[in-house]
Amino acid sequence: MRNKYILDTDKLVFQKDQRAFSHYFKAFLKYVGFGMVIGVLFWLITFSGLLVSPKKMALMQENKHLVSKLESINTQFDSVSGFLVDVQNRDDNFYRVISQIEPIPHSIRQAGFGGTDKYRALEGFGNSDLLIETSKKSDILLNQLHIQSKSYDTIINCAKNLDDSLLSIPAIAPVSPSGYITISSPFGRRFHPIQHIYLMHDGVDFAANVGSPIYSSGNGLVAFVEKNSSGYGNYVIINHGFGFQTLYAHMNKIYVKKGESIIRGQQIGTTGNSGSSTGPHLHYEVIYSRIKRNPENFFINDLSDTEYLDMIRAQSSK
Repeated sequence: MRNKYILDTDKLVFQKDQRAFSHYFKAFLKYVGFGMVIGVLFWLITFSGLLVSPKKMALMQENKHLVSKLESINTQFDSVSGFLVDVQNRDDNFYRVISQIEPIPHSIRQAGFGGTDKYRALEGFGNSDLLIETSKKSDILLNQLHIQSKSYDTIINCAKNLDDSLLSIPAIAPVSPSGYITISSPFGRRFHPIQHIYLMHDGVDFAANVGSPIYSSGNGLVAFVEKNSSGYGNYVIINHGFGFQTLYAHMNKIYVKKGESIIRGQQIGTTGNSGSSTGPHLHYEVIYSRIKRNPENFFINDLSDTEYLDMIRAQSSK
């Protein structure tokens, strides 16, 4: 083995290297450790993603913004869907009823587009579930809007041949906006204020002071006039033809008689507190094809008093 020499800086002569093996081993470890640190830093920069380039950071921020927008659109779809349900209910329970057309089946209104293959291209992304959900909602809404548009086309065509029946439809509220305080009891099951059990309420109750005018909601003939101290109290039933009848109960005064011809907007009496009643109000029912329907599906409930009275005058002048 060759001898190694090192320079003696004090004497300026070369002498044999007498250092121990441990000295060289420590030097070796130092270089290896330094190499490992460089390697780890290289891996962090290249592969781990802990250190992000400005370009990648910008893409991440853009992706986060797009996901937020997509979630917002998804929420808006839910709101539009809720509004469309109200439109569909009015279409099935009012427009198609007065046009004498069968309601559109729920299965048809809720149908979507295609199958699972339609959304396969959206799989495999970090936000695939959100993308697919939003796409499905969009497809269903587009389909529902298309069906609703076609439904209105059908109704318009039918309405052209129903001029007489349209005047007979109970299409206005029986009291003016200023004639009642509130709808105190809507259509549906409720806790009965007198019998104290849950029963079906077959009409709507307009809470009103005694003496507010009551108007016929459509053309027709007075089919029944009754005055009682219980039940409906003083009440009137009008037969509008085309399968429609309306009932006006708990009246104070009655201005019509059985067999009398009535036009929409004609005053038939005043509100009262007769019969089984806990306070002054008008109980109003709409019956179509012998089935009691929700009256609120048949009239617009957001007219001003001026708009309502103008409508009454216009109807009465026909």
